[in-house]
Amino acid sequence: MNRQAVRMACEVEPFQEFKENESRSELDQRGPAVSQERRTLLGILTGLIGVGITSLLGITLGRFSIVPALAATSASDWIDAGRLDAVPNGKPKKQTVLVAQNAGWGRFTAEQSVWLIRSGEEVKVFSSVCPHLGCTITENPNGFGCVCHNSAWTRDGTTSAGPAPRGMDQLEHKVEDGILKVKYQTFKQGLPEKVVTS
Repeated sequence: MNRQAVRMACEVEPFQEFKENESRSELDQRGPAVSQERRTLLGILTGLIGVGITSLLGITLGRFSIVPALAATSASDWIDAGRLDAVPNGKPKKQTVLVAQNAGWGRFTAEQSVWLIRSGEEVKVFSSVCPHLGCTITENPNGFGCVCHNSAWTRDGTTSAGPAPRGMDQLEHKVEDGILKVKYQTFKQGLPEKVVTS
């Protein structure tokens, strides 16, 4: 029985060896192709992920930087400055207004002050920002003044002294149903003419 088992083992062993060699050669032939297909698939997936991330970043940056610059200004630039009858006749009144600012990623409000001067039904609205270097304009006995560099203006906004290159910046305004509305703007400083910056 041992001889017969040895003989059968000898006959089976070369067959298994042949079968293993055949399997290896099939794998060797198919192996590089399967491996190449996997690499191609991984390369395509990596490329698609990269394109997706780049597109997302591009859309996000474009949305928050380019679109606000190209957007038209809204018609709601008029800001309520209070009731016209609350402005004293012949005496300047400093009024704080809330100005909406669009920063691209959000809309914010900031407090700004303006000077209101009423003479009967006529009203003048001036910015409280000095046209010289941007300090705050205050009231003085002769009209208005800037304490930073001693610029001075009369009550009608014309320059009377100091280094200010122009008079006080007058703002557009209108009265609707007894409410004074102001179109607040900022201007470039240090120039003899008014140039709007926002």
